[in-house]
Amino acid sequence: MKEQKIGKERRYDIDWLRVMAILAVFFFHCAQFFRSGAWILKNAEHSLVADVFSGWLAFWGMPLFFLLSGSGSWYALRSISSGQYLLERAKRLLVPFYTVGVFLLLPISAYFWAIHHLGYPGTSTFWEMLIHYFGHWEFTLESPHGLMPVPFHGHLWFLQYLFLISLLTLPLMHYLRSERGFHLIDTLARWCRRRAGVFLFLIPVLLVRISLKSIPFSGLYTWADFLEFVVFFIIGYILAADTRFAQSIQKHSWICLISGLVSFAVVVYFALEFGYFGGGPFSSTFVLYQTVWSIGRWSWIVFVLNIGAKYLNSDNRVLACSSEAVLPFYILHEPMIVWVGWFVIHWNIGILPKYLIIAVASFVLIMTLYELFVRRFNAVRFFFGMRPRKRRFASPAHPPEGTAA
Repeated sequence: MKEQKIGKERRYDIDWLRVMAILAVFFFHCAQFFRSGAWILKNAEHSLVADVFSGWLAFWGMPLFFLLSGSGSWYALRSISSGQYLLERAKRLLVPFYTVGVFLLLPISAYFWAIHHLGYPGTSTFWEMLIHYFGHWEFTLESPHGLMPVPFHGHLWFLQYLFLISLLTLPLMHYLRSERGFHLIDTLARWCRRRAGVFLFLIPVLLVRISLKSIPFSGLYTWADFLEFVVFFIIGYILAADTRFAQSIQKHSWICLISGLVSFAVVVYFALEFGYFGGGPFSSTFVLYQTVWSIGRWSWIVFVLNIGAKYLNSDNRVLACSSEAVLPFYILHEPMIVWVGWFVIHWNIGILPKYLIIAVASFVLIMTLYELFVRRFNAVRFFFGMRPRKRRFASPAHPPEGTAA
């Protein structure tokens, strides 16, 4: 099988979806003050709307991130070697993670977490907390985080996972570009053109969740989650290799919207009626829940991918600027949201005004920091995983595919 056209031409819809996914994560974290359950900071009153909104985005948001990163890796590896790919990943993911992340931004989130969840007195200063913060570097195999120890992983766990997944799947990615790999992709593409063929990708997702999401991997950020994200990363890599996958996604888009809505409704019913969120020992209920969850998650991803391919596969300057800002925005967003929210949640106003104020103020703060202190200076750009700034007379360009987080 030869590479199809989709494997050779740039996919601008992937870049647009990455930008929109970052914005979705931003609004998701703004809502965490007001949903039930634990987070860094909590508002005194909770909102069912925040619960549903957060649950819906959590349903499919992060798997989409890894899938898009896998698709980007397909394009990146067509023109660079394995060593160059890993070096690019290290610069883009590890440098910001172990510099501005660990030493400047994550301590902000860790400080508020310590006060509200670890019993630190509110009078404790930020500097006193830092002593304890930098005293917790532990290597462990209990979770993927332990392979790259940090005092507090916060929202930057995504950078940890993505680098590890990029490293561990590199041999498989090279195999899929070989003659045998192209034959396998060709077979999958032919199967996917059949009725309901796009749901073939559900099989590995479902196997991971049913086999691993029960005890002892029923929590968050476990090896089960890591392996599921590996699956989505490889699926994204495969989807970029052949035009027939895009055709199959388009063919099944509306069916997936219906199955996504029904599946999410069932998940919400389980949560509201029985207080069940998919954890606990292996049982028939557990299998049913994980099956519905997997169907719904994949259905929403297929629907979103089709919307992107149908309406967003075009280039303009807004996309070029937005694509460049994606990773710095992600790195900055949660600590800034938490810092702004610390003041707003104590105000005597309703939940909706609080949410809007946090979202608007945080966005303005993040973009101001990015524009004034990050984007303009090559030294700072390096620590935020960005490529050196081009001279003014150079034509604007997108970051290479596969390098964006």
